[in-house]
Amino acid sequence: MTFSLKMTAAVAVMSCLAPTFSLAQVSPDIQKLLTTASEQDGGKNLDLVAKLAIAANPGAAQDIQAFIAGLKQQKPVEVVTAIPDPGYFSFKGWDGSVDLNYLRSSGNTRQESLGLAGKIHRDSGLFHHTLASFLDLNKNTGVKDKQRWGISYKLDYDFSEKLYVTSFAGYENDQFGAFRERITTSLGIGYPVIETDSYSWKVEAGPGILFTRDLPGEAYNTSISAFASSIFDWTINDRSDFTNITKVYFGNKNVIDSKTALKVKINGALSSKLSYDIMYDRDAPVGRKKTDTVARAGLSYDF
Repeated sequence: MTFSLKMTAAVAVMSCLAPTFSLAQVSPDIQKLLTTASEQDGGKNLDLVAKLAIAANPGAAQDIQAFIAGLKQQKPVEVVTAIPDPGYFSFKGWDGSVDLNYLRSSGNTRQESLGLAGKIHRDSGLFHHTLASFLDLNKNTGVKDKQRWGISYKLDYDFSEKLYVTSFAGYENDQFGAFRERITTSLGIGYPVIETDSYSWKVEAGPGILFTRDLPGEAYNTSISAFASSIFDWTINDRSDFTNITKVYFGNKNVIDSKTALKVKINGALSSKLSYDIMYDRDAPVGRKKTDTVARAGLSYDF
């Protein structure tokens, strides 16, 4: 093979491996700078860095451009990996709170009251899940006169920017209230009337079904009703929140359930909480009052 032919072959090999074998007039520092620019942020700043390198080394402009061409040919394909959505039964993605209320008095009467409540919430794309439970227990002079507990699940689906579908299923057990047991189901449409940094007000309405057992041992009575609800939230400041949730069922049975709460942050995730509940049942059995109220004062822990 002649000398000129050998040189031609060598130049061809070197041109194909430009990013691997450094060009003579491109200093190692410039090569490193250009390589780093090609690897960061998808190489969007490579051309700008190249212009600066050529301006600083005009005599090496041709070699710098050849080096950049080789980098672009070997530029890896950027793969965007979607962040996996945590599974429904995974605790990741859920947030919530736990409330504890305890009252004890002594003297002429001895009274002990315990209130527990918990709520967890998760936003998953267009779906919004809320699980809630509560327990109210009271003893007056050693005799139990209140025992009420329940659990519920609410699922909302964003149908559009201004409308969402809402569904609800809940169970309540009340030994001393207007009914003994009640299962509530509903399906409706929700509309956010106000959405600001400080205020949020949503209204919901639709059909619902109440399965009520008035006294122990009786069968459930089925009542097909309509419901309307109001969900109001006011962020007073960065430490205080006021909420009111009122739900009304009307039809064969007329039922009103209203919960009002004021929450004031103490430190970090711990807050003090005052709340007042009103439960009205027009068709309470004979001997039972139609309206029950529960006032609570206690602590709330957010997680």
